[in-house]
Amino acid sequence: MRKKNSEKISNSLYYAKDNLQYTITSAPELGILKSLGIVKDARVCKKMTHWMGGPVLVKIESSEIAIGKDIAEKIMVRG
Repeated sequence: MRKKNSEKISNSLYYAKDNLQYTITSAPELGILKSLGIVKDARVCKKMTHWMGGPVLVKIESSEIAIGKDIAEKIMVRG
């Protein structure tokens, strides 16, 4: 069965609620993301989404990282 578009968006890091812990279920295969620890099964804390389509601020281990909307929408998470 094919997922509806709204289901896919709701699992996206960009649209996930702020100040909660998530497990990444899939992420784009980009070297920079891998080097920052944004890989499948990694635990992240989504701090906030900046308004008007701005970046997402996440905490991974002891680092806080801003991820652009276009990439954050492609990172799927589960709570």
